[in-house]
Amino acid sequence: MIQDQKTANIREAINKKLIFSSEEVCRLLKITPQTLKTWENEFALFFAGQTANGKQIYRQKDVLIMLRIKELLEENTLTNAGIKRKIEEEFGFKTDKIPPEKLASALSEIKEELVAILRALEKNREKG
Repeated sequence: MIQDQKTANIREAINKKLIFSSEEVCRLLKITPQTLKTWENEFALFFAGQTANGKQIYRQKDVLIMLRIKELLEENTLTNAGIKRKIEEEFGFKTDKIPPEKLASALSEIKEELVAILRALEKNREKG
């Protein structure tokens, strides 16, 4: 119950702002800058922008995603891949995955088509 109230208070604070500095995010979520970097690399579901002087900033939605990641990590019931799928589902990210073998086949076909186009262009250049 106390944890639910803390989370509600954090959500309320997040909903009052549109942009957060990385320092604000760390303070609000009670995480270290290293944890923030780790999540950015591990989950790739939120993205830092930059101010003119190079400071990282995050959108409100990004901070809500980070809060959800923290909640799911604290529950300790899902793997990181499971957390990523849950976040994708909850926040409406496209989750249609293309099987690797199908992707490799499509890329191979595209490569062949590009090579054919290149040959045709080279042939045209030789004629002209």
